Amino acid sequence: MYEIQIPDTIKVGGIDYTIRHTKESDKDLVDADRWGSHSERQHCIDLRTDCSPQQKSATFIHECLHAIDTVYLSKQIGDERIIGGLESGLLQVLEQLGIRFVK
Repeated sequence: MYEIQIPDTIKVGGIDYTIRHTKESDKDLVDADRWGSHSERQHCIDLRTDCSPQQKSATFIHECLHAIDTVYLSKQIGDERIIGGLESGLLQVLEQLGIRFVK
């Protein structure tokens, strides 16, 4: 498996998104029963620290899709089922190619 380190920031449409992966950001995610979150206002993506490598990769892809939807599509997708489907499909393709995002 080729593991790509999740960076501290990513750029989506010229907007820098901070990637947070800390115990401090975990509390809100655990309380909301989420693996990750995307904040349009704060330009950040939070990822939980207590998940498997495959879940981390899936969550990173999922939250990046939300950022892409926000920046490029003006939230036209928005629906969690559609984002989730895109995430699962993209994760499957990347995993078959031996690519996983890790932190």
